[in-house]
Amino acid sequence: MKYYNKGIAAHLIAMLELLDDDHLIFSNTQGIGPIDIVTVNIKTGKVDFYDAKSDRESRHKKRSFTEIQKRLGVKHIYINLRKKTFRLKEFKK
Repeated sequence: MKYYNKGIAAHLIAMLELLDDDHLIFSNTQGIGPIDIVTVNIKTGKVDFYDAKSDRESRHKKRSFTEIQKRLGVKHIYINLRKKTFRLKEFKK
């Protein structure tokens, strides 16, 4: 897979992982910025922000949170494209 397609694939798989009956999912159509995916719980109104990252099979490369991601409470969702697995990381204050 070409390097520029990995991000798109990770983004789409992350949306599938976050999809359920209680959440609406909104996607960043520009492909740039601190947030890739926004979920809204239709029962509670809780809003979560996610930044999708592709992850390697051989080793996990942890990415740092930007200052704006820290302020907004963005969560990183790492997607392993080969295994189709994911892991979720939140910024700890």
